[in-house]
Amino acid sequence: MARGASARRKPGAPADEGGLWDSPRALTMIADCILLLAGAALIYALVLGVTRLPLLPLQAVTLDRAPAHLTTAQIEDAARRAVNGNFLTTDIERAREVFEQLPWVRNAAVRRVWPGFIEVELEEHRAAARWWVPDNTPARMVNTQGELFAADHDRTLPLFIGPDEQASTMLQRHLEWSATLSPLQRRIDKMALTRREAWQLLLDDGSRLELGRDDDKTPIATRLARYVTTQPAVSREGAQKILYADLRYPNGYAIRTGSTATQERP
Repeated sequence: MARGASARRKPGAPADEGGLWDSPRALTMIADCILLLAGAALIYALVLGVTRLPLLPLQAVTLDRAPAHLTTAQIEDAARRAVNGNFLTTDIERAREVFEQLPWVRNAAVRRVWPGFIEVELEEHRAAARWWVPDNTPARMVNTQGELFAADHDRTLPLFIGPDEQASTMLQRHLEWSATLSPLQRRIDKMALTRREAWQLLLDDGSRLELGRDDDKTPIATRLARYVTTQPAVSREGAQKILYADLRYPNGYAIRTGSTATQERP
């Protein structure tokens, strides 16, 4: 008897699973992927279309308060550079960076305010002192946080001379020693800190105080307080202005008066 065209399957052999198009599970997965991609493309097209339509135009850039050290022209120029789109497409982070590049601006906060405003909040530096810089170098100041920032000098503020990394320390010492000198009604006009951490003060009456380096046994605070306590009596006794006082001695200080005489005081 002749055999058929196709051989019979042997017992135990795996069944023929057929091709891809014969698998309902595979077809379902392919359909799901197509629908997912189509949905993502549709959402992208809608978003792109909305952002390009003249919808939600930017009405204005507003400031929470008028800055003290910036001109209207500076603010308007920054706003033009910071805003490059409508209410939705304006890059808020880039706008913040642009405003923080303005002089005297320490921090900037930028946010959207419905329905079409960009609100800017500027924190300005509060200057505490001038910072010495070499000639032909942009002027810098020290703010009340002890940070350096670029700005033209305010001549009414004291001048700090020292390493950049010591700006915060110098501000702290200025506050401490200004309080110590207050009974003499004297103001620190210039403060210098050398690389060897030796301190000098120039007061508003022209007198110079050599403080030297801090010492655990006789700290500068102790030596300066002793000078403040005894200086009125020394001035009355000499009846001349003290031009220079060397406070580096552990048990006293040396002074030079207007007559160039030098005295040792316990």
